[in-house]
Amino acid sequence: MAETNGNLDRRGAPRMLEDLKVIDLTTMIAGPVTARMFSELGANVIHIEPPWGDDGRNSTTPFLGSEGVLYTVSNRSKRGIVLDIRNPKGHELLLRMVKDADIFIENMRIGVLDKRGLGYEDLAKINPGLVYVSISGWGREGPLKYEPTYDVIIQAFSTAMRRYDDHGPPRLNGSMVGDTSTPLLAAFAAMAALRERERSGRGSHVTSSLLQGAFHMMAPRKVVPENETGPPHERQLPAGAGVFQTSDGEWTFICAWTNGQFERFAQLAGYPHLAGDPAYATRQLREAAQVELNELFNVWVQPHTRGELIAALRDADIPCSPVYGGVEELMADEHVQANDFVVGIEHPTKGRIWQMGAGFEINGERPELTYSPLFGEHTDEVLREHGCSDEEIAALREEGVVA
Repeated sequence: MAETNGNLDRRGAPRMLEDLKVIDLTTMIAGPVTARMFSELGANVIHIEPPWGDDGRNSTTPFLGSEGVLYTVSNRSKRGIVLDIRNPKGHELLLRMVKDADIFIENMRIGVLDKRGLGYEDLAKINPGLVYVSISGWGREGPLKYEPTYDVIIQAFSTAMRRYDDHGPPRLNGSMVGDTSTPLLAAFAAMAALRERERSGRGSHVTSSLLQGAFHMMAPRKVVPENETGPPHERQLPAGAGVFQTSDGEWTFICAWTNGQFERFAQLAGYPHLAGDPAYATRQLREAAQVELNELFNVWVQPHTRGELIAALRDADIPCSPVYGGVEELMADEHVQANDFVVGIEHPTKGRIWQMGAGFEINGERPELTYSPLFGEHTDEVLREHGCSDEEIAALREEGVVA
């Protein structure tokens, strides 16, 4: 696993967005992660917290004390300031920062910033080229648009929360759905808006939502033909695909999806007659036979250990994976370590913190990541950059406008 320096002055590659200034007025996950995607590519991202702190920071965990995991992961590689935008002086300071910003990102409830004179139309008057990104929970229209929500609520609504047997209650998806996919959509759209600004000089209002992110995630498995009735098509695994338990009590997911993969799996498992049987010649035919054939394949699987099974399957070019039971097991995987998917970031108060790295490379290089800012760590630095003297900053701090 790779290690990275927590020093904000360290300049790593790639830094293709280092000429961009981003004002990050977000909290929790989807909004901060959207801004983080720009900071990881070198943009000057200023994360603004209220005097009571980002809700993500306040989602505490034992090993991070008062700095919650949500904040730590979502706000790395940024600078952080504390600013009370409800105070007229804080409001004026925010407007001063926006004047030369390229992107403004917010994820408050719809209408909250408009009431405070900080909506898109308001900020576009002082910065016509601004790309204003709004992330909501439910979308911009409809009866739910003003309702509060979290990723877990969106999972329930979007069918990501599923009932896996006839007796137990529905369970959450193993990972977040809207909170992790919406930042990809919002950041991609914001980059498109920046491209349009290069052509026209005009900014744009980019909007996305947790629910749109959830729909994006489930799109491949839900298709509703206009001329058909009945429920949407649910993704069904064919024979040769599914979870199998090995002799050591471990689990492996096998996905003999294509015709060729199924034929090789049947040969490997000692059932060559299945490979040539016209009853299983297509994936659609194999879907109907999934239960009975997988029981047959399981007879071959069970005597093997997980390591033996995976080695045999990979030798036969059949997609497979161990079903890991936790993050520690995942982090120990030699493939994860070889690719530096997990990085250690030096934190000034917590020591080295290991977390998932940036999810991309450019020209073979990954960004240098820095720790998420301490509470108000860069307030003075940022205010000086926007014309405040030390005396003014001291007075603002005395009044509770900044911290």
